Amino acid sequence: MNIITFLLASAISFHGLTPADSRDGLANPERGWRFEIGIGRLPEDPVKFTHVTDQWPFPRFVKDGVTVSQAYCYLTQFANGPVSDAKIAALEADFAKARRAGVKFLLRFAYEFSDEVSWRTKGAPTAERILAHIKQLTPVVRRNSDVIYCLQTGWVGLWGEFHSSTHGIEKNPAHVAAIVKATLDMLPPDRTTMMRRIVYKENVLKSLGAEGEVTATNAWTQVPTARIGFFNDGTLANWWDGATFTEEPYADGGNREYERVHREGLYTPVDGELFWTGQYSHPVFADGYRAIDRFSYQHYTTFSLVHGHSLLDPNTKPWTIDGWKVTPVTAEALKFFGIDFDPAYFEGVPYRTAYEFIRDHLGYRLAVKKATLPDNVGQGGTVRLMLHNFGFAPPVNPRWLYLAVSDGARAEEWNTGFDCRKLMPGVDIEVETRIPAVKMKGAKLALWLPDAAKSLRYRPEYAIRLATQMPVEMVGGRLLHILSPLTK
Repeated sequence: MNIITFLLASAISFHGLTPADSRDGLANPERGWRFEIGIGRLPEDPVKFTHVTDQWPFPRFVKDGVTVSQAYCYLTQFANGPVSDAKIAALEADFAKARRAGVKFLLRFAYEFSDEVSWRTKGAPTAERILAHIKQLTPVVRRNSDVIYCLQTGWVGLWGEFHSSTHGIEKNPAHVAAIVKATLDMLPPDRTTMMRRIVYKENVLKSLGAEGEVTATNAWTQVPTARIGFFNDGTLANWWDGATFTEEPYADGGNREYERVHREGLYTPVDGELFWTGQYSHPVFADGYRAIDRFSYQHYTTFSLVHGHSLLDPNTKPWTIDGWKVTPVTAEALKFFGIDFDPAYFEGVPYRTAYEFIRDHLGYRLAVKKATLPDNVGQGGTVRLMLHNFGFAPPVNPRWLYLAVSDGARAEEWNTGFDCRKLMPGVDIEVETRIPAVKMKGAKLALWLPDAAKSLRYRPEYAIRLATQMPVEMVGGRLLHILSPLTK
C-alpha cells in the first residue's frame, strides 16, 4: 500500500467515529508550542508589534501546554548609539514577568522590520554597532539566562534572519563570524544559540577555523558547532521551505542542509514557524502527517502556534494549524510512517488529531517503562530505571535526574549524575544508581527532574513532568513522581 492509498483508507475509516478526547497538553519547560511576543517594549519604539494580537497569551492556552514564547526585542531606534537605560529596564521587567509566570523565552534581538528602504535606513545598524550592543547587553542576558530557553543569533537583516540588511552585513564573513562569536560569548558556557540556515553556520565555522558537525563525541562541549542550532522561519512554506533549503531536492529529504539538521537536531535545538496565513504555508505543503514526519525527522523542540492559526494569526482565516486540529492520527498510521509513539497515548480513543500529537511530542516526552528497586528501599541499594523518550527531540539544556525520599512534608534528594540531554528520542535508556539507607517514617521514593538553575530549582513549573501515569506529589517546591513506598 502506498502512502496516498493508506491516507485515503484511513480517512474513510474515520466516518462515524466519535471524536478523540480533549485531554490537555502536558505542560513541560523548554519545549512544545510557542508564542511570538515583543519584549522590552517602550512607547516610542518604532516597531509596535501590532501583528501579534495578544501580547501575553499564556493564560488563554493553558490546555495547549505552552511554556515558551519567541521573544523579539527590537533595538531599532538605537542603531546609531547605545541602548538606553529605559530599554534595558523594560527588558529586565519582562524577564521578571516570565519568571513569575513560570515560562521561558526564545530570545531574538533585531533591528530591521520593514522592507521599505526609507523606513529601514533609520534603524539599520553597522556590524560595529551590533557588536557594541552585544557587549552592552551581555550582563542583562547573563543575569536572566535562567528564563532564556535559547538565544537566537538574530541581529542582522530583516527580522534578524540574516538577509536583506541595509549595510549588507550578512555578505561580510568576518562581520558575521564576529557577531556569532560575540553571541556565544554573551551566553553562559552551557547554553546555545540558533542560526537561520545551516549554510550560515557552516560559513561561520569556516571563518572561525572550527569546521565540523556536532556529534555524540563533541555534543554539549564548548566547541562552536555544538552550541549552534537551527531555526526555520519558513517551515513547510513551499517546496524549499521559503528559501531555507535552496538546493535540489529541496525540502523533501536528501538535501545536504536538510539532512544535517536531521543529524544535529539530536544535540542542538531546532525551532520553526509557518508563514503567516494566506502566504505559502498551505495544507498542500503542510498536511498533518507531513508536519509530524518533518518534526520527528528533524527533531523539532519548539514550533510557533501563532502563524497559520486563526486564533492568533492577524489574519483570522482558518489555515494550516486549524487543519491539523481536524486531521485524525491513528496508531496504525504512525506505525506506517515509522513514527515512535506510546501505545498508551491512544487508550480510550479511536484517534488523536495531528494538532494534539504535535503538541504532545515537540521536544521531549519522557516516560518510565520499568523501575527495579531494592526489596527494602529504606535500607538502600541499587535502583534501575528504564526511561524512554517518545518525543521528537531530547531536552536542550542541562538537566539532572534526581531521586528523592519524601514523607510528604519534607524530602531528601540526591543527584544520580544522569544528564537528561542523553535521552535520545525512540531509545530505551537505562539509568542505574545506588541509594543510601534512609530513616524516614512513611516515606516514598520518587523521581525529580528540576531545572538546573538555582533560581528555578524549587519551582515545580520548571520541572519536567513525566508522561507515565504515576502519582505526583509537591514537596518543598519539588515535583516528585512516586516510584514506591520506602519500605515494603
